[in-house]
Amino acid sequence: MPLRRPHRLSLAALAGAAVIALGVAVPAAAAPVPPVGPSVLTETAAAELVPAVTAAAGDALAGTWFDDGRLMVGVWDPAPAAVLGALGATPVLREGPRRDPSAALRALGGRTAAGLPDGLASYGIDPRTEQLVLDVVEGPDAGRLAGELTAGLDPAVVRVERVPAVPRRQAAVSGGDTISDGSRRCTAGFAASDSAGDWVITAGHCLRGSATWYAADQSTIGSGGRTAGDGVDVGAIPVEQGSASPTVAGTRVRGTSVAPVGSSVCLHGSTSGRSCGTVQRTDVTVNFEGEQQSGLTAVGACAREGDSGAPYITSGGQAQGVHTGAGGSGNCTSYFTPVRTATSALNLTLTTG
Repeated sequence: MPLRRPHRLSLAALAGAAVIALGVAVPAAAAPVPPVGPSVLTETAAAELVPAVTAAAGDALAGTWFDDGRLMVGVWDPAPAAVLGALGATPVLREGPRRDPSAALRALGGRTAAGLPDGLASYGIDPRTEQLVLDVVEGPDAGRLAGELTAGLDPAVVRVERVPAVPRRQAAVSGGDTISDGSRRCTAGFAASDSAGDWVITAGHCLRGSATWYAADQSTIGSGGRTAGDGVDVGAIPVEQGSASPTVAGTRVRGTSVAPVGSSVCLHGSTSGRSCGTVQRTDVTVNFEGEQQSGLTAVGACAREGDSGAPYITSGGQAQGVHTGAGGSGNCTSYFTPVRTATSALNLTLTTG
């Protein structure tokens, strides 16, 4: 599929209706609270701190993200600032009246429940601006579509961006690299297990119609497999006991602490190799060539055909998710199913070491 470079769109209110306008800057959504001793954190430490600051902020919480050694915590009320600072986070006071991107997300989810329009690539919340972001495929109908989808929503809550095309899942028609069923090539993900034995997790769309999977040397990895339901694009291949290593490109899988938005994670694909970028959004709904998939995480990392099923992991060994596809300019916005969603949907336990 040919790719074109994206342009940004911002949503503005005009005569009481949502109107899309090119080149309109989004107003500053937050202002810093007076410093209370923010700490310089590693990405691992920031991820471990998220549950505590979420609880401390309570109803005032307005997003968390990682930025240059700091765990930023948006708040609608300055009252929790001192506690958040004492925990090691950096509170950010949102300007303007309180807004609710989650409500806008639910509204849009209702409007697209029957299926995503062809021109809507994805949508999800950006915690840095506390906005619902829609990625709309550029073209003559982009403005009309964005206006219809966002009609009646608070313009301050919504941001529309243009992308060159809808994302694509990335199982390649080639063989012999990492895992192949003889006609398609994908990527082995994380090792997992259940009472029946050991498994290798990969993308669900890789397993459809496949029977036996082979390694690059044509040795058999496993036969059969299972896929998750309810629109979760993950599957698992049964393997011999002990043959699935709890490592990703030499990094041992230590756990599943979720990397906050702004943190760096790396995809390890059979085609792309190691491809790293920052987490952009979570809980994203994506249009994969007419098939809707929700609950994904978007990462600013490039991916290529054959990377489907690839694992995403942090430098500290925290498993993040399973690659399902990519879009944007140069296929450099990638999407993964969170690993906790994957293991839950497959009734498996992640293997760590």
